[in-house]
Amino acid sequence: MRFKNIDLIGAIGLAAINIVWQLIPGRSLAIGIVLGLPLVLVLPGYTLTQALFRRQPAPEPSSDLILAPSLKIGQPIGTVDYIILSLGLSLAIDVLVGFTLNVLPMGLRGQTWTIALGSLSTLFALCAIYRRRNGPLNSGRIPRPRITTYQSILMGLAILLAIGAVWFSIVRPPATQADFTQFWMLPSKQVNNNCVIQIGVQSNESAPITYRIVVKINDIQVNTWPSVVLAPQEKWEQSVTIKAEAAASIDAEAQLYRTDEPNSIYRDVHLTIHTARASKIGQEQLCSS
Repeated sequence: MRFKNIDLIGAIGLAAINIVWQLIPGRSLAIGIVLGLPLVLVLPGYTLTQALFRRQPAPEPSSDLILAPSLKIGQPIGTVDYIILSLGLSLAIDVLVGFTLNVLPMGLRGQTWTIALGSLSTLFALCAIYRRRNGPLNSGRIPRPRITTYQSILMGLAILLAIGAVWFSIVRPPATQADFTQFWMLPSKQVNNNCVIQIGVQSNESAPITYRIVVKINDIQVNTWPSVVLAPQEKWEQSVTIKAEAAASIDAEAQLYRTDEPNSIYRDVHLTIHTARASKIGQEQLCSS
């Protein structure tokens, strides 16, 4: 009787170890995965099952060949039912916790996942400990599980599938993404009856790159930036004012060069701007693309 809650105390301890491990800087990823798998796949469902149900006592000899199944809160269930409920409820709790964290400001991060699942497991374990101390929930020993070979194979496949999913999502390094650069030219608000375009560059290269940017209006070069250095994930934007006449079409072209390949156009964008005077205010210039 003294050790009737050893499983729940162990569950609380493992949850606490996971939370403490997440707070350690420079922690090992492999150890974190070993500690985190039981917290994700077993502990929440196991502790909740222990809080809701009690173990089925050993059946007494009977002439009945078929026993009516029963799955009610507070009623006894078998060992196999415990295993199935522990895994199933754990996955369901993981989904609900994920949706909840996604809408909260704290977001989906390793520490928030660990704290949420560890706290829930601890809460369920404390509820189970409290219920075990009252009446029929006391149990002096845990019966040996009776699992068939078929059930063992299915459980083993489920465990391998879960480990494989974790390996593909965490352990395996992500596929290398090809380097590229975004280059755009968009119309902007006109200023003092002049049309304005917005030139932008964002580098998604793996190293700092030096660019040269040229802007042409109707095939005439009007602006140039000979040296624009961008680090990975860095962005550069610039506004260009174009003097336009009424009822005219303007062809704007922006060319992007890399200084390591100065004679080859790396990116090229075009924009056609239509200008017209407003019908009621003759001096107001309107621009549209």
